[in-house]
Amino acid sequence: MSWNNIDNTLDPAHAKMQSDKHRENQASLAKAYSRAFTSDDGQRILSDLTKRFIYENDTSFGSGNVNYESAYHNGEAGVIKFIINQMKQAEIL
Repeated sequence: MSWNNIDNTLDPAHAKMQSDKHRENQASLAKAYSRAFTSDDGQRILSDLTKRFIYENDTSFGSGNVNYESAYHNGEAGVIKFIINQMKQAEIL
C-alpha cells in the first residue's frame, strides 16, 4: 500500500465494493466446503474427523501438562467446527 492508495480506502463506494467482493469470496469458499463434505466420501471423512477430534479427544488428568494438551486438543476440535460452520453458512447462502 502506498500513500497514493490511501484516498481509495477512505472512499465509501470503494469500501463497499471491497466488502462485497470479500463477502462473495467467503460465500464461494463456504459452498466449496459444502460440496467437498456433503459427498458420500466427504460425509464419511467428516464423521471420522468429528469422532476423532471432538468426541474422542480427551486430555487425561495425569498428563504432563494438562493446560497445554487441553489447548492443543481444543485447536484440533476448532478445525472440525470451522468446517461444519462453513457448511452451515453455505446452506444459508
